[in-house]
Amino acid sequence: MALTEEQRERIRMNRERAMEIRMRKAEETARVESKTSTTSENEEDSKIKFKSKNIHVVEDKNNLKTEMKTRGKEPDETIELEDFEEHASPFVTKHEAMKTYCLPMGTLDVCEFVEKPNPRNPRFSSMKLYHRSEIRRRARERYGGLEGLVKERKQRERKRLEKDLEDVHDIFQTDAKRSRKA
Repeated sequence: MALTEEQRERIRMNRERAMEIRMRKAEETARVESKTSTTSENEEDSKIKFKSKNIHVVEDKNNLKTEMKTRGKEPDETIELEDFEEHASPFVTKHEAMKTYCLPMGTLDVCEFVEKPNPRNPRFSSMKLYHRSEIRRRARERYGGLEGLVKERKQRERKRLEKDLEDVHDIFQTDAKRSRKA
């Protein structure tokens, strides 16, 4: 089913509005963090982080979703997004970074992160939220681009499935042996 021009325009406008809201929230978060930090260096670092990360999602002629980082008006980098990244949060949890982007703990240890209180229980250890753009960049560097990352993800999924099948097979074999003895 093809979209009409009116529908495409509405989608584009909604995306732009969503990105503006997302950027405002990120700036608010930066302001709150800068107020709570005790040193002036941390304040400058957090301001710089969010100033240099103006992100816009656009849809080009081939309907490829791309993310353009802009400093000022000129885009310096264009990145193809996967479907699940289109409306995703700008932050990624540690678990999601390891599972979705196939990154090991060692790589995550060198990435920048924001610590937030755990929403499930304040007594739990604080959450580490990584910037999605940095995690995406490191994952694609590690696996040779988007195609390599998708291939690695499928390979890991296949290994998980094979292990689960093996476990199930072992369970049924054990049950079959028990039923023969009885």
